Amino acid sequence: MDTDIFAVARPLCTAWTKYALAAAFALSLAACATPPVDDDPQSGDGRPGVVGKEQREALRTGTVKPQKTSGAPYPAAPRIERDPNLGDRFEPVPTGPKIGSMQPLSKASRMIEIDPKGVPGAGDKRMQVKDRQTDMQAPVARDRRGQSLRYTFYSELDEAAGSTSACCPEISVAENGRTVMMTGNTWMGLSTDGGANFNVINPTTIFPQDDGGLCCDQVVQYVPRYDMFVWLMQYWQSGDDNRIRIAVQTTANVVASGGTAWTYWDFVSDVFHPTGTLDYNDMSFGNNNLYWTSQQADGRVVVRVPLNQLAAMGTVNFGYTAGTDALWSHVTHNATDAVFWAGHASNSELRVFSMRDADGFYSWRNVTINSWPNGTNTNAAPDGTDWLTFESWKHYVYGNARQRGSVWFGWLASDGGGFPRPHVQLVRLNTSTFAFEEQVQVWNPDIAFLDPYLSTNSEEKLGMSIGFGGGPFYASHAVGVWGDFVVYYPRLSTRATSRWGDYSTARRSGSKGNEWVAGGYTNERDAMGNNIQLPHYIRFDH
Repeated sequence: MDTDIFAVARPLCTAWTKYALAAAFALSLAACATPPVDDDPQSGDGRPGVVGKEQREALRTGTVKPQKTSGAPYPAAPRIERDPNLGDRFEPVPTGPKIGSMQPLSKASRMIEIDPKGVPGAGDKRMQVKDRQTDMQAPVARDRRGQSLRYTFYSELDEAAGSTSACCPEISVAENGRTVMMTGNTWMGLSTDGGANFNVINPTTIFPQDDGGLCCDQVVQYVPRYDMFVWLMQYWQSGDDNRIRIAVQTTANVVASGGTAWTYWDFVSDVFHPTGTLDYNDMSFGNNNLYWTSQQADGRVVVRVPLNQLAAMGTVNFGYTAGTDALWSHVTHNATDAVFWAGHASNSELRVFSMRDADGFYSWRNVTINSWPNGTNTNAAPDGTDWLTFESWKHYVYGNARQRGSVWFGWLASDGGGFPRPHVQLVRLNTSTFAFEEQVQVWNPDIAFLDPYLSTNSEEKLGMSIGFGGGPFYASHAVGVWGDFVVYYPRLSTRATSRWGDYSTARRSGSKGNEWVAGGYTNERDAMGNNIQLPHYIRFDH
């Protein structure tokens, strides 16, 4: 049976105070929540799209030689039971002059459950856990008929449930057909049957435990042009230094070695700045370059490495920025011939950075946007836990993707203005002129959204991985495509923590460009009552 929650709820819009039960209350609010027109008392006199003066700085350069490993020659190191980032400071975003409207500029998004039974993969072998809740009172429709987004494959990595970090899995995924790599904070999973089954591998058996040993924040990508898997790892500090390790391998050799043969390069932190370690990473690629970014000291460093040099598995020559004022920002995906990243000068002004492949410099400029709520992020899970505690001040620019001649930036905003719950703000700018093109939101009157990881497919549709929670939901993972105003989730968490993420990725498929691949997780308890984090792998199209 098809379920249109808006059609069901609309008749309740004027009568819920008298008659509705709690679940109908949520439905009626969702149906009534349409963007208001022109009577916004919080509108400002300024206008979005004022582009400031461009500034430039030359790229710095470095060289690093390759190393090789094969056959998992090292004994497994014990996992370091230490949560990363606990001492990091996230300063509030300054409040700027009011510009435009702080009311919703797009309609509310709703949640739809995709029942993995019948979806190709391991969906019919779902892990059995204690106290799984399947019939929560919430505005959801569970039938797949008529929807525009479709799961083409789904599986759960129960093999990794006992290997995930105590703080957060941080799921990243890369795919070339039947070969799929997925990483969590401290593990790597390799599938050679398209994601139906994963062999979970301890990276400490493959690579030496340099500096303070393997930490976290792993990222993987697959580069079709060079048939190359790329694996980024972060190491704990030793003294004042740590390193980012980047490893590459072809699909055939990944499969033949069982994921244990790699050429790798170590980028040591003191190359980029004399103090501060490299932390919280992201990685993307374009036609000619790999781009990766890390936080160091008080700035965001972005590094550019030629793909052909990585594929040759020899010495690489790289360019890099000084620490940029775009703290914790991710870099754009689907980069083609340039990469972009951004920070908040205020809650009405983005500082947008760009690095074009043909240039030996990077540049930045400020762009005014509509003001957005920059208060404390807070939201209660069903048991009362504030699952946004760790994200309370984290408004950094999280989701970035290039779409034809535009670039999208997305971030977590608090409640306030016209938004009853924390939500996602999305801004689209022109990549040549940086002109403001649009500003929209992923929001719901009863549910909070965060962490929009963005990527376009070959048809230039904007897909995303996103987190949601609050109201009747424990924090869970979903995927979507912008314009549907729906997010689709495969499974719900059944317990709360005070830290979600820190990221879950969605990428254009490496083998079928009109699809995306994504990784996420749920917080649950196993059959023995132990707390676990259960990762999952999704392929979807639109």
